[in-house]
Amino acid sequence: MKIRYFNDQDIEDIYLAEQKAFDVGAYSKREINSMVHSKNSFSLVIEENDFLIGYATAAEMDDSSMDIESIAIIPEFQGRGYGSLLINKIESEIIKRNYKISILEVREKNDTAYIFYLKHGYKFLQFLNNYYSIPYKGSKNAYRLIKNLV
Repeated sequence: MKIRYFNDQDIEDIYLAEQKAFDVGAYSKREINSMVHSKNSFSLVIEENDFLIGYATAAEMDDSSMDIESIAIIPEFQGRGYGSLLINKIESEIIKRNYKISILEVREKNDTAYIFYLKHGYKFLQFLNNYYSIPYKGSKNAYRLIKNLV
């Protein structure tokens, strides 16, 4: 297993991981390209035997906070600890860049992801009504979660 910084050759594999990991609302290639190249952001990929199994992107919100824009592990590799490795690594990179807070949004009905984030120290910050344009299990709502990293 290896976690490394994203490079442009990873776009197609990130797109495929995104499509597999999210039932609804997966990013398009154009959206992924924009996200991974946005100013004051960075992306990591996680590989197993040179096969990309997931990725994460964080972007600056303000001088002290970064938002984890997306984090995904393809389903056949979920439940093996790869998500934990990836979120721990992205948080350590956020700290290295002198940010103190990690924020993320999770769909209201995505109980698996919500529990995952709570287990990793995230706390409820805000309920976001109609945050997403495409409903998931009948809801467009989200929870904004926060974690103090220092």
